[in-house]
Amino acid sequence: MTMHNDPIFESVYRDTLPKVARMVHRMGGDLDTAKDIFHDAVIIYLEKKQQNTSFIVSDQAYIMGIARILCLRRLKDDRQYVAFHSAEGDDVIPADFYDPPPVAHPVITYLKNAGRKCLQLLQAFYYDRLPMSEIARTLQYKTQHVATVQKYKCLEKIREQVKQTQHEEAAL
Repeated sequence: MTMHNDPIFESVYRDTLPKVARMVHRMGGDLDTAKDIFHDAVIIYLEKKQQNTSFIVSDQAYIMGIARILCLRRLKDDRQYVAFHSAEGDDVIPADFYDPPPVAHPVITYLKNAGRKCLQLLQAFYYDRLPMSEIARTLQYKTQHVATVQKYKCLEKIREQVKQTQHEEAAL
């Protein structure tokens, strides 16, 4: 298989290697690892091409997919494991781990201050996950758009309360 002067192969190499390098870097690898993974992916790709395998995606996308799998495998294999007995004593649980941190103003306070209608609207949307059309009908808004605008106003009212509370606490 001669690839020395193949323009398609050169363009795949020129366009795909930087993308593989960025992906490997984001996953915690270095440039040498990226080159190794890229070359392994290209070899697998070429072997598949020799077998006359048809690809649903572009050559570049296929190589990127192979590289991603190879990178995940390599980085998983490279992790160092510590024996449990040698890590003994290092796993101290902080005293406040089981106690939730105190909340100055629970969210429900802001929701209640926004009003009953806002509370119902936001509960239906975020908690009950109802579609806006059903929320509009249930809460008797004229249209779905009106319900959407009202939801936005409720959220803005709550955001303003939070900002005001933070501003007051910072002043103390």
